[in-house]
Amino acid sequence: MNIQTKEKIAKIYELVKRGSTDGEKQAAEIALNKLLKKFNLTDEFLATIHLTQYEFKYATQLDQDLFIQLYIYFFKDKEFNISKSTLGRKSLFVNLEYLDYILFSTAYEYFKKHMNAEFRKFCLPLIAKCRTTKTKNKRRAELQKTFFSQYVMKSKIYHENQIEKIDLSKLSDKQYNDRKRLSEIEGGKYHTQVTTGLYLE
Repeated sequence: MNIQTKEKIAKIYELVKRGSTDGEKQAAEIALNKLLKKFNLTDEFLATIHLTQYEFKYATQLDQDLFIQLYIYFFKDKEFNISKSTLGRKSLFVNLEYLDYILFSTAYEYFKKHMNAEFRKFCLPLIAKCRTTKTKNKRRAELQKTFFSQYVMKSKIYHENQIEKIDLSKLSDKQYNDRKRLSEIEGGKYHTQVTTGLYLE
C-alpha cells in the first residue's frame, strides 16, 4: 500500500468519525469497509493511521538523552515507540501526529543547539585539561551525566516523579566541584502553543 492510499483511507476514516451528516458518515463507512477488505487491514491499523514515522538526527549521547527526555516530557501518557536506525547512521525514529511532530521537532532542534553550546562552554575546558584520549573520554562521561541532569532541571523539561535527591555528603570532592561548576549553566527557554508548536525566546 502506497502513501497516497494510506492518506485516502485516513481522510475517509475522518469522515466516518466527523462527517457533517448521517448520510455522509454512512457513505464514508461503506467506502472505508471496502478499502479495509481490499487491503486486508485491521482495526489496529486504523488506530494508528493518523501517525507518521519521522526521522531525527543525533550526533552524541547527549543528543540522544535529550531526545528521550523531551519525548517523556511532552508525551508522558503515550506509548514509548522510539527506535534507532540499524543502517549505521545516527538516526532515531518515532511515530507522531503532525501537530505533535511540529511541537517536538521544534523543541528538539532548539534545545539540542542550546544544550550543546552550554556543554562546550562549561565542560570542554575541563575535558581539555586531560592529556590522553582515554582520560578525555572518561572525563567526558563523568561530566555528561551531571551536566545533563542540571540542564534538564534548569530548562524545566522534567516531571516531578523524575527528580532524585542527591546526598551531597556522599560525593567526592571532584564530583562536588563538578556539580558546583555545572550549576551555573543556563537552561533553555520556550513558550508552547498547542496548535502550531513553539515560540522560542
